[in-house]
Amino acid sequence: MGTVHLIAGLFFIGLGLLVKAYPGLIAGYNTLSPEKKKNVDIDGLSRYVRNGLIIMGVAIMVGYLLFRWAGWTILANMVILIVTLVGSVILMMSANRFNFNKEKYGISHYLILGIILFLLAGIFLFGIMTTKTHFDGGTIHFTGMYATEMKVSEIEKVELTDTIPAIIMRTNGFSLGPVHKGKYQLEEFGKCRLYINAGKGQYLIITDIEGFRTILRYKRDRDSRNIYEQIGKMLSD
Repeated sequence: MGTVHLIAGLFFIGLGLLVKAYPGLIAGYNTLSPEKKKNVDIDGLSRYVRNGLIIMGVAIMVGYLLFRWAGWTILANMVILIVTLVGSVILMMSANRFNFNKEKYGISHYLILGIILFLLAGIFLFGIMTTKTHFDGGTIHFTGMYATEMKVSEIEKVELTDTIPAIIMRTNGFSLGPVHKGKYQLEEFGKCRLYINAGKGQYLIITDIEGFRTILRYKRDRDSRNIYEQIGKMLSD
């Protein structure tokens, strides 16, 4: 199972248990006056939110495994986003049935939902932005999510290839459809850093003197070739 999916699943389950034990964590309820709190079925609400969050956590872990087993890699990588959005909408739109006040506090739910959607959209938009490669003297800079840099003097070799070994596990990275960025475990290669920005095109593999590989892929092969040629020239100088 992907480390990120396991952590996300356990997070939702743990949050669900906390909500049941400490109902004051429920957004909107904790801001109500004592009089209005009396008109809320807090036992039913906290139980409902707890069950919903636990189901979301289990759905993330089980959904990831099922989609990977079925070979639907894109859906497997997107399962956290899908479950979070769908589950949040269902919980926030239906939780008001436990509120018997004339003035509902659902507005805060929609506000929180908007914030969640905004943050998720920002994260995923940042994640799918194409990684830029910049050269600064003897240093190569990779921009965007999981940005890093490496010294040209530490590069052992650079190569272009049409295929790479299969991804076994994401240890600390971002995946959405064909986009993979961060640290991953690959068959044969072991631990690698990926900046795969597209579902097609040549792979550029940069191997350092310790055998660690940084792998890039762009929509246009010429972008990979340009970087390949520039690094090759710097290594030959």
